[in-house]
Amino acid sequence: MQNNLYLYPNLVKVRKGRMTQSELAKFIGISQQEISRYENGDVKAPINYIIDVANCFNVSTDYILGRELKNTYNKDPDNILYLYDQLTSENKIRASERIKTLLDLQKE
Repeated sequence: MQNNLYLYPNLVKVRKGRMTQSELAKFIGISQQEISRYENGDVKAPINYIIDVANCFNVSTDYILGRELKNTYNKDPDNILYLYDQLTSENKIRASERIKTLLDLQKE
């Protein structure tokens, strides 16, 4: 038995404290035993399982795989993503609300 868990360093982390293996199994439509084998590293988890877990817990597949996402945009003060990153959490919510309002107005 080869332990492949190192391939998915955050697989267990995203589920624990939120759902049991049985609850996750029921939610995504596989057996609890399959989840146990993936989490124990007994077998490699297929990509569709990684995607299902990522979607279920609102994380990226890169997070599950332990890949760090680096900002691909530059620190140009005119870059909207750079500017957004500079906002506080409260102001990010405000910015999101304003963007939604602009999108609604744009539809009219």
